[in-house]
Amino acid sequence: MAKVTKVQAQKRKGRYNVFLDGSYAFPVSETTLVEFRLMKDEELTDSQINEIKNRENINKAYGDAANYLSYQLRTKKEMRDYLYKKEYDYPTIEAVFKKLIDLHYLDDEAYAKSFINTQLNTTVNGPKIIEQKMVQKGVPSLIIQDKMAQVDEDILLENASKFAEKQARKQRRASFQQQMTKVKQSLYQKGYSGDIINEAIDNLDLEKDDDTELDNLRKMVNKVSHRYDNRSKLITYLMGKGYRYDAIKQVLDEDETD
Repeated sequence: MAKVTKVQAQKRKGRYNVFLDGSYAFPVSETTLVEFRLMKDEELTDSQINEIKNRENINKAYGDAANYLSYQLRTKKEMRDYLYKKEYDYPTIEAVFKKLIDLHYLDDEAYAKSFINTQLNTTVNGPKIIEQKMVQKGVPSLIIQDKMAQVDEDILLENASKFAEKQARKQRRASFQQQMTKVKQSLYQKGYSGDIINEAIDNLDLEKDDDTELDNLRKMVNKVSHRYDNRSKLITYLMGKGYRYDAIKQVLDEDETD
């Protein structure tokens, strides 16, 4: 048996130092202090001391977990990784998990729903990118599949169309073919499916303007012609940029005439 000889408040609010038989033994929170009625002259068995230390460890781990959750929702995997990084043992983590799950603070389904809504409302990411991000967060695949199946296709198309329009504006000085290629590549890289990409491109309602195409080609020729020591190399480069041979020849012939 050991006797509590002093309970001393720490500078940190809600924390106390417990002394047994005249020597410092362990720190506790106010919750643990009250739960185990740790008052002066209270006698404790070795079993009780171990239980207090375990309970205090769990309370401390729960406090860390609550703080980690205060910034944003977390998946079970993220929380488990975080607590292991804090060097809590398996029984302590499991005890904290039970409490968090019972209080609905850890819920991968709720997390997935919230994450998807945030991605759809604040980013231009398509389904594949959103799924990849959830996999990285540790959301189970069945939950990912279930929640993604509930996503409104109209929202995906709207987001893809807005992104496609923005990308098309960036490529307005490129050839029509390259403009379309770049827009499609950008949508693919954002994780959209082929069907959504095609619909988004159709929504742009872009048509090739021969006058604009020739004007862009002339600007391109003026910009890069000095890099090439012969005409054939320049033609190859311009065709690689999506311009037709007959249009390239027309522009180059204009330059020679001038």
